Amino acid sequence: MGILLLILVLWCRHSVPAADWYATHLYPYLSAALSWLASPFRFSLTEIVVVAAVVLFFVLIVRVFRRHWGFWKGIRRIATLLIWIFVWFYGGWALNYSRSDIYTRLGTVPSHFEEADFQEFLEVLSEELNEGWLPVEAVDSTLVEQHVKTWYANLPAEAGLCKPRSWQHPKRLTFNRIQSAVGVLGFVGPFFDEMQLNRDITPLEYPFVFAHEYAHVLGVSGEAEANFWAFEATRASDDAAIRYSAWYMLFTYSWRNIESLLGEEAFNAWTDTLRPEILEDLHRTQDHWASLRWDAFAKAQKRFYNYFLRSNRIADGTKNYGEVLRLVLTFSDWHDHDHGEEI
Repeated sequence: MGILLLILVLWCRHSVPAADWYATHLYPYLSAALSWLASPFRFSLTEIVVVAAVVLFFVLIVRVFRRHWGFWKGIRRIATLLIWIFVWFYGGWALNYSRSDIYTRLGTVPSHFEEADFQEFLEVLSEELNEGWLPVEAVDSTLVEQHVKTWYANLPAEAGLCKPRSWQHPKRLTFNRIQSAVGVLGFVGPFFDEMQLNRDITPLEYPFVFAHEYAHVLGVSGEAEANFWAFEATRASDDAAIRYSAWYMLFTYSWRNIESLLGEEAFNAWTDTLRPEILEDLHRTQDHWASLRWDAFAKAQKRFYNYFLRSNRIADGTKNYGEVLRLVLTFSDWHDHDHGEEI
């Protein structure tokens, strides 16, 4: 049984049509079922599965070397464990990495760089940041969840996302300090399709990060696409703090791309048009995470995650987060300042 499931998962992982079928016909029901099973628990079951799998792996290794079984019998048991973890990991969520990208699903191609459009976008970005700035000391997590789920529920079918479920809520991390040490704001546990949010997230980041991770729960694999949907969801809110989170986080994820397109001198001139409070928010956020980071650990995690993304069809690895700018310029109706617009 395990071998047959492994073959099926490998086929879907290397076949875009098969992965598309999985993402649209199987994953919505599988995700609903797995997240429902995990919903009574406020803590992350994914962490429990990972720890249990690691412990069991080393127990099996020890039993092999102590000759509790024959060598090949022990190897078969270790292989069986690894096969089931692989099948569960990809079958539960990660096959979404192999599905068609957002451009294919929405029937378009990435927009070409146009200087006039880009300059207009920068004017809109600075205007939204300057007009929308407010001191965000706290955020209503219930309001954020309600708004984000409602917005995702109204997306057209062509977007290729699942429908939100009432029982899907953020889970508490048992090893939260480790996530902060490597700079992880949140992640989706593929074993039960749980959304985990770092408890050290600042109130300013919370709405955007919630919407980003929830996009992953709904079947989005790429980080840039998750950032795009998070931006669209949060900027459509009537709540000023949620809306400011959208534009502020877009700025934090794309400022390096903006700088590379403008050049250092022009970029500095553009940032001079921003309210000083916005740059203070940026520096405060950076200092917050720097105070929690373990540099060597964070660098190792970044290398691993970069390799993981590249091996799962995210060619630009961790740089994919910043590609949200191209998606915004391609799909987002950022000319329209009406906060209720749809994609």
